[in-house]
Amino acid sequence: MTVVTTNMVKPITGKSQLAQDRMRRAAKIYEKHGGKVRIVRFLMGAYAGNMALQSAASDFTTSMSVADGVINDSSFADLMQERESEPAAEMIGPFLFRTIYGDIAWDTHPVSQMRAYQMPRKNVPAAVEILGEVDQLTDEVEVAGVAPVVSEDMTLILATYQFTSIADYGVQLDKVGMSDAFQQIVNKASELGTLVSSSVYMTI
Repeated sequence: MTVVTTNMVKPITGKSQLAQDRMRRAAKIYEKHGGKVRIVRFLMGAYAGNMALQSAASDFTTSMSVADGVINDSSFADLMQERESEPAAEMIGPFLFRTIYGDIAWDTHPVSQMRAYQMPRKNVPAAVEILGEVDQLTDEVEVAGVAPVVSEDMTLILATYQFTSIADYGVQLDKVGMSDAFQQIVNKASELGTLVSSSVYMTI
């Protein structure tokens, strides 16, 4: 299992660079306290134009130790004070997630498509099995299933497909996403829950 904290921001028009610079400063603070960190930009679909700081840890104990270090770091307090004095973005979250299938592959697969399904909790084990079926279709896409731990919507299960580049994302859509085998799996997934959103984002 991997635990991921996600801090999302929606930049104010004309302040995107300032928002990104602040996120990079925040990322360094998270890294200082032991987080495995990346910053992503949402390119298409839900949250397009937003950015997010993601911090991964091996378990909840480590994740909350990182969070405790960040919250009590004077550099982070200074950064939050700057945000209050001159806002550059609307903050969304933070949210806490855990993997329920596969794992993150940020180092080698920086581009992700996230498909969010709304489903009852009793259907989650079957959804995990379906993710395994998708995983068997190709070795070129890293598949992960993610569930919320602390979020405004606890009914979502996130199917995350990770790619080596934007170009590779297009290739894999043609090879795998449009295949009869994948479409049959999507039909099975629709019996477990409702696909409510999709987004594409990448490490920046």
